[in-house]
Amino acid sequence: MAWWPWLMVQLVVWCCAGLVAVLWWKWTTKPHIDAPGPPTLPIIGNILDFLDMPLTLRKMFDLHRQYGDLTRLYVGPMLLVLVAHPDDVQHILLTSKLVDRGTICTNAMRMFGGDGLVTIDASRWKVHRKLINPTFHSEILEGFLEAFHDGGLFVCERFARTRGAATEVHPPVLLAAIRNFSSTIIGVNLDLLMPGALAEEELSATMNYGVSIVQIANLLIAGTETTAVTVSYVLPLLALHPEWQDAAHQELKDVFGEGDDYLRAPSLADLGRLRVLESIIKETLRLFPTVPVLPRVATEDIWLSGGSAERVSVPKGTLLLVLPFLTHRLPQFFQDPQRFDPSRFLEDRVGKEHACSYLPFGLGARNCVGSQYARLQLKVYLADILRRFRFLPCNRREDLEDSALSFSLSPIKPVRVSCVPVDGPKA
Repeated sequence: MAWWPWLMVQLVVWCCAGLVAVLWWKWTTKPHIDAPGPPTLPIIGNILDFLDMPLTLRKMFDLHRQYGDLTRLYVGPMLLVLVAHPDDVQHILLTSKLVDRGTICTNAMRMFGGDGLVTIDASRWKVHRKLINPTFHSEILEGFLEAFHDGGLFVCERFARTRGAATEVHPPVLLAAIRNFSSTIIGVNLDLLMPGALAEEELSATMNYGVSIVQIANLLIAGTETTAVTVSYVLPLLALHPEWQDAAHQELKDVFGEGDDYLRAPSLADLGRLRVLESIIKETLRLFPTVPVLPRVATEDIWLSGGSAERVSVPKGTLLLVLPFLTHRLPQFFQDPQRFDPSRFLEDRVGKEHACSYLPFGLGARNCVGSQYARLQLKVYLADILRRFRFLPCNRREDLEDSALSFSLSPIKPVRVSCVPVDGPKA
């Protein structure tokens, strides 16, 4: 019987040798691109550079500073290209009509949010998108205003409970957005859908980690995280920039008046007059876009430039990662790009920026189907909240920049604000 251990050892050795040989062959035959990137190791490529999780904005900013608007990476033998320049963004998302997000990205997202419009392959996506589009027609969205107002009041009531103590923004806004999504898109009362609902903090943490909480998780996450995450950045930024908070408060008084009608439900006409508030939302999404990565697979050989005169050949099969948070911070398109300055969206910027330099909801055929839903909900929530509260900072700007890249953008450390009721009519 002594020959059995020897046979097993030989089998394991030959299996390992065969695996190494296959991996080495894949590595030596990997696709190549004439673009800069960090040094690679045989077989594993750049995997060691990304062992520290979560992957953060800072890590990607560092790569961009070192290697520019077109950066090459290898995950094993798989070629990844990080894309930042609007010229390349335009080619990938608009000109070439690439819509396949690739199996790696979709499988990862499917683990978090289930199967749905965000994660399905290109062939099924066209059918699903056609079915979902009518749900977000402008006439239908106008009918959601009352529900959004109820959601805004829900958040205000939660903020009022804090009595000025430091509080996280994300949990109550997320729960309000879920309630709105359930009532407007699904047509179900959340209290019936989730009797004895989870505590807000537990629900917020669950969504942040991408756990599916219903058979509809894919749409639910996509339909609620945009609002919850964006408000979670807007309020701390306003707390850090009181001049813009004052400007928003003054605009709200100009639009809604200062009498007994001040706290009325916003109408579509009211929302259309809130240009300062809209610019604050746009500037927040410039710095902190909810969807930080737009993956596309090159289904054919394409040419990219990285903003230079020389073009680079990108082979078929390459996973292209368009990174809006880098595109939005390029100084040639946004002066002093690190500064929070909503005035850049109040001024006449026609002809001063690239058509693809700003893409908070994506571009092209596979852009966010619910972008108008999210924009309307954001405006209603913030109009309701800012008419009732002033916000004081509890975090630094650096805490906001310390954000993780996942299904959506999210601060690594909890971001809090202090909610102080404003003078005048009470909620």
